Amino acid sequence: MTMVNPEPKELLSKAIQQSIAGADFNWELFYKHWYRDLGTPLFFLFKKNLSVTNTQYAELFSLIANHVAANDGKVPKLLFYTTEHIKGSLSEAITTLLEGYSSNDSDRIQQFVDRYVEVFTSTISVDMFFGSCAVFLPPGIQVNLDQIVADSGYIHSAGYSIFIRNIRKAKKGDFLHGLSSYLTSISSTEKIPFIIYSHEDFSGFDKIASELIDRGIEQCKIFIDKMSMGSERLSTIVSEMQDDKRFKDKLIIPSPGNYQEQHLFKTGRTIWLISDRSISGGSIGNPGTNRYYICYEQLVKNESPFFFFDENKPAWKSHTTLPHSLTSALLNIARPIAKGGVICDPFAGTGTTWMEVKRLGLNNDVICSDLSAIATTLLEDNMEFFCLSTADLKELHKNLEMCTPSGEANQIRIEFDDYRTIGPYQKVKELLAALKKEQRDEKHEFELSEQFVEQLLALPFLTRIIFYIGLRAELRYQGSFERKSLTFEEAFKKSKDKLLDQIQMFIELKEEVLADDARIEGPLFHKSIATYSYKLTPSIVFQDIKNFAKEISTGMISMRDACALTRNSVDLIICDPPYGFNTAEDNSQLASLYDKFLDAAIDGLKSKGQLIICLPAESYTGRDLPFCTRSDLVSRQILVKAHKKNRLVYRRADSLPYSWLAPPYYWESERALKRTILHFRFI
Repeated sequence: MTMVNPEPKELLSKAIQQSIAGADFNWELFYKHWYRDLGTPLFFLFKKNLSVTNTQYAELFSLIANHVAANDGKVPKLLFYTTEHIKGSLSEAITTLLEGYSSNDSDRIQQFVDRYVEVFTSTISVDMFFGSCAVFLPPGIQVNLDQIVADSGYIHSAGYSIFIRNIRKAKKGDFLHGLSSYLTSISSTEKIPFIIYSHEDFSGFDKIASELIDRGIEQCKIFIDKMSMGSERLSTIVSEMQDDKRFKDKLIIPSPGNYQEQHLFKTGRTIWLISDRSISGGSIGNPGTNRYYICYEQLVKNESPFFFFDENKPAWKSHTTLPHSLTSALLNIARPIAKGGVICDPFAGTGTTWMEVKRLGLNNDVICSDLSAIATTLLEDNMEFFCLSTADLKELHKNLEMCTPSGEANQIRIEFDDYRTIGPYQKVKELLAALKKEQRDEKHEFELSEQFVEQLLALPFLTRIIFYIGLRAELRYQGSFERKSLTFEEAFKKSKDKLLDQIQMFIELKEEVLADDARIEGPLFHKSIATYSYKLTPSIVFQDIKNFAKEISTGMISMRDACALTRNSVDLIICDPPYGFNTAEDNSQLASLYDKFLDAAIDGLKSKGQLIICLPAESYTGRDLPFCTRSDLVSRQILVKAHKKNRLVYRRADSLPYSWLAPPYYWESERALKRTILHFRFI
């Protein structure tokens, strides 16, 4: 027999009526019926919290809107509101509706439902925390959770929300009842691991991933031996769960200790208990005073290796470059109104925008350019690296380990174009010495000429990777060299060891995915079972570099002036122009560049085109910010220029829970700078 889904009106009417006791409306009952029982309660954990950026929330809401479907096949207009906001407006409306109400007066409820059902079925309830977000979908709304997580820049993992409670109000009975009810509602033939993300079992054992979890999921850890629910210690509650008949046949509760030794299972789902903070009512970059217990079932994890490297891909040339996570978030924010159009990055750098467009599989032409002669080579070398087989990655790892001033010359010897046979390390030292001699006053970024790039291209791939390590060491540790606290050899080793750790993580990821016979290979990502859930790995890193040969040969990044944009040619410009930190231009030259580029960008954008531009907001190194890069001045320039060109600058009327989720956005590097990210749309 074919099951027929109830009509939204029928569901809403029933949810309201079940929430009425006498003539009083019970919000908690309605919320449970509408959003938890009939709807879909989701939970998203972010890689980075609000101390780093606020783009993760805007990205999440944009991805939900981009990957949504309704039971009737129509794409709804989604409205995002906080639970408190919905509670206030709905409770007031229904309380007014119920004045003089009797149980026989059902027509009044039905008239209300007929009039507002589309609003209710479009309204998504969100509970936002400092590093995570609970999203409650109303009945009839479905999303592609795998695609949302795989596409994202900042989602760490996602699944179903089970229990959320302020720590001061959390009680053992409520938690166990919520967990038991959830386990009863799902069909699982296998036991599900129950993990407390505790300092005792994780901190100290996850050092290799310390940078990945810092200012992110690290702050969600719990001190299990110190925490309580009401009068009950959390450690006692977990111990009792092992003998509780509600859980003993449904959960695996690992023994305490090093998670790498105790969590040896592979599973498609895991239930986690974590803690997160509220959002501050003052500075959103700091957590609020309230803490919450959050229990959720993790179903999928974002495992893009691009984020292992983020700002530090192997082929590198300067400090200030957009990380992959942020670039991906900005592309996802712009996606709903940039479908099928042309994306342009006129300051392409190491090719991050191009790589993220390809990773996401966007149906967009992408135009990248840069004045630097080495930009194309950087992208080619980065793409070659990410497409290496595990065997080639291991060989690269081994050769880099041997690359030392004393050891590598005797083990890795390459014949160069000057007919000498020397080690790559010594060749790199010669190249850097030539750059320093040629550009004696440069301490932030060397200008790499076309002639110099030709020399690099004549070298083996391994030597170029070693050159990038040496360049990173030379530029990042200038202060240490001046005060003689570090030698170049020590700085080189620091940079090399960091890359070795990243390569090792990449190797382990590739091997784990390729060894999984049950993996599902899709056009954009592979889905494979891992320790805690399924993980989603972009398929681009399993492709042969030959698949990109045509694009490489035609120039994925062209050497072109950013001000040479063709009029009315692009739909989205996403860029990170020079800030005067890493360039030799004086303020006058930089101001001229900004003035000309903004004119070219506005002229180059089609109707409804978008401009996303990243600017420095604050330097943490003491360097002065050039006046022409300040966001308030640039914003005014854009408005004035658009007016003179008879173009209207507008902002879409989006439904967002908080005003600070709208642009300008921010992104912070703890040791270097904070960025402001402007987002304009033009008619």
